[in-house]
Amino acid sequence: MTVKTHFNLTPEDYDRLRRGHLARRRTEWLAHVLARHERRRCSVVEIGAGTGGTLYALAIRFPQSQFVGVDIVPDMVKFANEHYRRDNLRFEVRDIINEPLQNDMFDMAFSIDVLHHIHALQRFCVAVQQLMKRSGIWVAIEPNIFHPYILFHQERMRRAGFDEDHFRPWRVEPVLRDAGFVVHSRRFAFAVPGWVDRVPAPVARLERLFERVRLLGGSIVYELRSAA
Repeated sequence: MTVKTHFNLTPEDYDRLRRGHLARRRTEWLAHVLARHERRRCSVVEIGAGTGGTLYALAIRFPQSQFVGVDIVPDMVKFANEHYRRDNLRFEVRDIINEPLQNDMFDMAFSIDVLHHIHALQRFCVAVQQLMKRSGIWVAIEPNIFHPYILFHQERMRRAGFDEDHFRPWRVEPVLRDAGFVVHSRRFAFAVPGWVDRVPAPVARLERLFERVRLLGGSIVYELRSAA
């Protein structure tokens, strides 16, 4: 069976698959972080914004803030600009390592399932640091290698020849620190897999109870603070 991933899906199909329970939980999590740190006018960048649905949901919820989504895939950015338009939101095709955002500094950055694709990790983390205002927040959500299914799924994609690897916290965290970030918090989260559209309320409550267990949370979520 073919693995469905952003490497082989059209932007339309990719966007459709990212509207379920997991996508809503991620948006809720990010909104909570933003609400805790939001100033009267906050600037937010999503690195690896894909088709833009998550950033669009945040832009609606926080109309006084400004949002920028960057991605290296032109078709994804084209889709985002066509389907998710707001005055406080824009999307750009950009590789932040080689094409930094010259005139923008951000209070908050976030990335979802991006770091485990990056080959030049040190340069990437430095590039993110250069986007941040002092004491800015970077929320990085990555696949949890300690979860048996996630480990199997990532390995399956890697062996299928996709540009995919495992996220290894013990290797990445020193790089983050060297780039000028402080690990403010580290949590396991999101026990319900991404293909589930909706879950009953009792299941949602159980998910929040058990997702912090290392073997149950499908993601590891970092809140990083810029110390530069």
